[in-house]
Amino acid sequence: MRWIVPPSGAACLAAAGLLAACAGGMGGASERRVAMAPVSFNEVSGWASDKHGEALVAFQRSCPKLTSGPETRIATDGGTKSIAPAEWARICDAANVVRAGDDRAARLFFESNFRPLTVQAPGKFTGYFEPEMRGSRAPSRLFTVPVYRRPPDLTDKPYYTRAEIEQGALKGKGLEIAWVQDPVALFEVQVQGSGRVQLAEGGTLTLGFDGSNNRPYTTIGNVLIEMGVMQKGSATWPAIREWLTRNPQQARDVMRKNERYIFFKDTKTASVAGAEGVPLTAQRSLAVDTTLTPYGTPIWIDTVRPVAKKPGATEPYRRLTIAQDTGAAIVGPARGDVFFGSGPQAADWAGRMNSDGRAVVLVPNKN
Repeated sequence: MRWIVPPSGAACLAAAGLLAACAGGMGGASERRVAMAPVSFNEVSGWASDKHGEALVAFQRSCPKLTSGPETRIATDGGTKSIAPAEWARICDAANVVRAGDDRAARLFFESNFRPLTVQAPGKFTGYFEPEMRGSRAPSRLFTVPVYRRPPDLTDKPYYTRAEIEQGALKGKGLEIAWVQDPVALFEVQVQGSGRVQLAEGGTLTLGFDGSNNRPYTTIGNVLIEMGVMQKGSATWPAIREWLTRNPQQARDVMRKNERYIFFKDTKTASVAGAEGVPLTAQRSLAVDTTLTPYGTPIWIDTVRPVAKKPGATEPYRRLTIAQDTGAAIVGPARGDVFFGSGPQAADWAGRMNSDGRAVVLVPNKN
């Protein structure tokens, strides 16, 4: 799972299947050294059979940021390298002439403009998604749980706790964006950092991160383990959600153990954006450690994904992704969080994925 972070976008996730606090940095690689080894594309398992056209679409979404921003810095086998906007412009120009849906041409684009480097560190991959709730722009007997926008008096100092806010500390201040039916669903949206509200009046409200109360994050999976109602190995988010739904009175107190509260804004967009500020692409956008790998970097992941409706079963999951998100739980050169999109299947994958693997970073080859 992810936790979206300031200043402008998404972040991340769950560690060991438990909801983890996230708050991330922005930007590119620092001077930290990373052990990386050159490899040929022919040696990357599954490379030739991937749908590279999907990854190319995601990469093209990063291009306006890459070509108009400052130079980026990326960890390579020769130390940290700088990549100027002009170099990204050359690469993006080449990307833009590839015909949509042409996987072979897209694969040749990546092979011609990047060189693959295998990260010499164990990989760890989790997932996140965009949850949905039912709600309304006006309160009613059905929709009683407020969704708050950023309070004007919010600073970088600790603000009201989750319990204080839920008990009415912000009531009557005109900060409600909408009202929803399910407090557990709102908690989930706060953990993910964004979401959608299917409005009773018709239409959809897309929620984006707009600040937090600057209170500490507590992993409620650990709370439930300490209570003795769950075992560590089974405390996945689907299991946590089910317990919270079945035990509404206790759920309120458990969720309040996590003092962190997230405020939202109506993004007025049709799709969720990552911390890079571009729309995320389901199963192609990856949250990464941006102190090592800048946004827009193509990253091949070789891991496994949970199999739907088969607890404990996994299947190979190899594909080219693009770095477009971040978070404080995403630390290390081979740490990634896959954006799975929206809907029940995405929620299941994201809630259960916690897999080892390896990462292959694609670095511009003319730099």
